[in-house]
Amino acid sequence: MPVYRCYSPAGLLSRSAKAAVAEGITTIHTHATGAPRLYVNVLFHEIPDGNCFVAGKPAAYSYVFGLIRHGRDLPTRQAMLAELSRMWARVTGQSEAEILVALTETDPANAMEAGAILPEPGDEEQWLAANRTILTGDTST
Repeated sequence: MPVYRCYSPAGLLSRSAKAAVAEGITTIHTHATGAPRLYVNVLFHEIPDGNCFVAGKPAAYSYVFGLIRHGRDLPTRQAMLAELSRMWARVTGQSEAEILVALTETDPANAMEAGAILPEPGDEEQWLAANRTILTGDTST
């Protein structure tokens, strides 16, 4: 379920940089939460020149907004924020001063993936087992 939306100045991210960011986000999320890699979604959006302003002036900032299931404690969320910001700066070469990272939590009862209501944190393995066929197309038993 987690959906990470990454907004960056047009041309900042090459295809390989996007792959590295997506891998970084996936690794950070799964290590912090224990959720399977299969759950992590990463979307990229380019901000055309002249469409980003900070303090009323044109800027070349990047933004990473993560929508995650509620239930993670504050130290976990703050560690994820710090790791995400450092990873973005390392991969892109952009200064952390030009990066905003935010996490928004949602109740898993209010989200559905592949036709199945999402599990509470900690119940992922049982949920995956119960929904393996619709999630992966795996019909083996």
